[in-house]
Amino acid sequence: MIFKRWFKPKWQHQDAAVRLQALESLDPQNTEHKNTLHELAFNDGAEAVRKAALHRLNDFALWWQASKQDAAERLKLYAEQQLIQQLLTGKVAAGLKQKFIEQCQRSSILEQLALQDSDVSLRFSLLQRLERQDLVLQSLQDADFPVALKARLLTDIQDEKQLDKLAKQLPGELAEQAAQQLAKLQADKQRPVKLRKELTLLLAKLNALRERTNLSDVPALQQQLATEWQQLAADLPLLPEAEAAQYQDKFQQLNSKLSDWLAPKLAEIAAKQREAEQQAQAAASFQQLHQAVTALQQQISVQLTALSSLTPEQLSLLEAAHRELLQELSAAPLAEREQQQLSVQLQNLAQQLSALPAAAAKLQQLTLLVSEFSDIALPQTATDLPVAEHHYSQFKASWRQLEQGLGLPVPQPLLAERQQLQQRWKEALTGLQQQQQRQLRQLRSKCAEFKRLHSAGRYKVLFGLYKGLTEDYQQLDTSLQQQAERDFSEVSALYQALNELQQYIATPRKREMLQQMQQLSAEPLTDAKARAEQVKLSRANWNSLGKADPAEDDSLNQAFDLACEAAFAPCREFFAKQDAERAAHLAQRQQILTELALLLHTELPEKALEQSLRQLTQRWREAGAVNRQDYQALQQQYQQLTQQLKARLNQAQQTQAAAKQALIDDAKAALLLTDAGQTASVLKELQQRWKQLGFAGKQQDQSLWLEFRALCDGFFNQRQAEHQAQQAAQQQAWSALQQQLQDITQALTAATDLSTVQQLQQQLQQLSLPDLAEARAAREQLAAELASKAAGMRQQKHKAELNQLFEALAAGQWRPELVPAGYRDALQGATPPLSRRELTVALELLTGQGATQVEPGEKQQVQLALLSMKHNGGQQVNAEQLLQHWLAHGPVAANEQPLLQRVAALF
Repeated sequence: MIFKRWFKPKWQHQDAAVRLQALESLDPQNTEHKNTLHELAFNDGAEAVRKAALHRLNDFALWWQASKQDAAERLKLYAEQQLIQQLLTGKVAAGLKQKFIEQCQRSSILEQLALQDSDVSLRFSLLQRLERQDLVLQSLQDADFPVALKARLLTDIQDEKQLDKLAKQLPGELAEQAAQQLAKLQADKQRPVKLRKELTLLLAKLNALRERTNLSDVPALQQQLATEWQQLAADLPLLPEAEAAQYQDKFQQLNSKLSDWLAPKLAEIAAKQREAEQQAQAAASFQQLHQAVTALQQQISVQLTALSSLTPEQLSLLEAAHRELLQELSAAPLAEREQQQLSVQLQNLAQQLSALPAAAAKLQQLTLLVSEFSDIALPQTATDLPVAEHHYSQFKASWRQLEQGLGLPVPQPLLAERQQLQQRWKEALTGLQQQQQRQLRQLRSKCAEFKRLHSAGRYKVLFGLYKGLTEDYQQLDTSLQQQAERDFSEVSALYQALNELQQYIATPRKREMLQQMQQLSAEPLTDAKARAEQVKLSRANWNSLGKADPAEDDSLNQAFDLACEAAFAPCREFFAKQDAERAAHLAQRQQILTELALLLHTELPEKALEQSLRQLTQRWREAGAVNRQDYQALQQQYQQLTQQLKARLNQAQQTQAAAKQALIDDAKAALLLTDAGQTASVLKELQQRWKQLGFAGKQQDQSLWLEFRALCDGFFNQRQAEHQAQQAAQQQAWSALQQQLQDITQALTAATDLSTVQQLQQQLQQLSLPDLAEARAAREQLAAELASKAAGMRQQKHKAELNQLFEALAAGQWRPELVPAGYRDALQGATPPLSRRELTVALELLTGQGATQVEPGEKQQVQLALLSMKHNGGQQVNAEQLLQHWLAHGPVAANEQPLLQRVAALF
């Protein structure tokens, strides 16, 4: 046995340092040595030996196994670092690397691979597997990472703040993609609000369909709304499930109600349509038969015009057509009145067919009569009247006699020729007869007027009147002259006596008028129109005087003409100036017409168009006078342009009125909604849309606005009243709550233990709050006071327990009941990897107290251990956790009392 110990291999020596030195002699390429190294790497009791054996083997799989199974935490971390180094430097086969990554559950390794590995596809898959946004953000900022994979990573980011930052930091297409994703997220957040409005409006429109008067449009509108619903239903998952189900149920209810209400009405409409179709079919049958009867009548009329060439075959065809029409009439579904009408027409046609053969001779005589009468010339003068009247009467009597003997309707062409001929004769005779009678009445009237004026002493006008009487008397025929001879003789006698008297009176009167005109020409001009009228009247009076003494008549006339010209000369200058002003006024009106034409082709809002038209109309009214002929032409253009502008303005205003009426209908539909909040939202939106509409005309705009305002004000006033009532109730509840809060505050002031404070917190949570900001603020403030006092009590209790614990440990007493409840679980756990001294240093480093007394090497080692604990735990280590590890080492030995004092000083 002694020799056995002497020849035992060094790697089996009890001293770890000897075993560590013996590793240098073991060759990993030798199978036996490799097995020995493997045994040492996983079963040796010394951490340093296991670490050195792993280095000698330097196999990825063994490092992997050690990182998972080794008892020493530090060696596990070291093996993990070796794994990462080999993976990042490409020393691991692809298959083994892939297998390792699939089985590895350590996030620290996977994170480093995701950020540093050379295989970008592997990095991308790891980033998706880890789902760590910080790693994704680092990869997006990595210049070596492909843009295509960055774009795929970017699609998984749903944080608006991060997308906003990335849109500013990333280059080119990635920035644009980030901006687009941000815009989509924002739009998706707003989509539920917009979706609620669209759904509410659609349901209101669907509900309003039952109020339409034109039922034929309802099915198409219902189908259209159903299509719109299908489009909106795709977005229902954006809403809460209960709300989406409510909208779905509401649509189904309204749609079912509409279908149930519409079905009987559509059936009634269909029945009326069928009845109308039957009536239309009967009307079509009547029209068809009536056209056929008319066509047969026309064929018979054609045969009447050519009776001489009528053959038996043609007559047989006409009779066959007549029989066929009788059969069709008996089978047609006609009303009794219509059937009776067609039967009478067919009976008349039958009589005409039977009389066709015997009517040829009579028709020939009628044709000859018309031909002979057309050769007679029409009367042209009054002397032709007696003979013409005799010919006309004889023609009508002969025609009447022959037509009665014909027994058939006269052919239309012959009848039309006779009517035209008779009409010409009638017009000629009537014209001459009326003319003669009119001239006779006119002559007698003038004779009576002549006698009346003569009796009244108005002799001036009688000379011209007698001249006209003479001409009218000579135009009458002999018989009418005999009737008027007595009146004309009396007038002629009066005229002869008057003519002799005229020459005696006219000479002194003309001398007087000449003197007056000469005086007028010498006077200054004051009123041009009055002087012009005076000159005109004087000329008329001069002419009415007739002829004066033949020895003086010519000289008086010449002198009077010169005096009139001299008196009118200033008027001519005045009128020339007035013509210039009228020309200026004409230019003004033409300019207004040009502006009206330009306005007609200019697109303006309704109010601006109305204002411009009103201004131009006012300018037209204020423009000066122009010549009557020019004014008529300008006024016609003005009327045309203003009518077109008014029509355009009226059309635009009608469009606005229709749009405003549609908003009123939508408002009425919104008032039918059960949700007042949705109604308010819809009405506010309609009010904004109303503001965007234009003017609807004086007659409609105000009434439409009053109706729309009444709908909105009625709803919002009622809602305001309800809100005020609710506020009053909330204010009353707030008054009661203030007393309850005051009671809790007083109880908090008197509380001395934590249980009392906790009861007060529970009591505060159970209070019913009104919907008031001040109530919520008061409760939150009191809750903060309760929480602050509870935290202070807990902290005091915790500090007292720790002081009691540290005093017991310093006295050498170690009982679990002395340990605070939060630290008892640490006593049952495994021994921490850090020693009590290392934990003391770690607490000092973490709290920043007393760490100046620690050696730099020891301090660095503890810092590395803390960093390793952070990586393994995934979060920052705090003082409470380190204290639990410190207590897990068990009772405090005598040599550890200084460590206890250092730890107690920290708490």
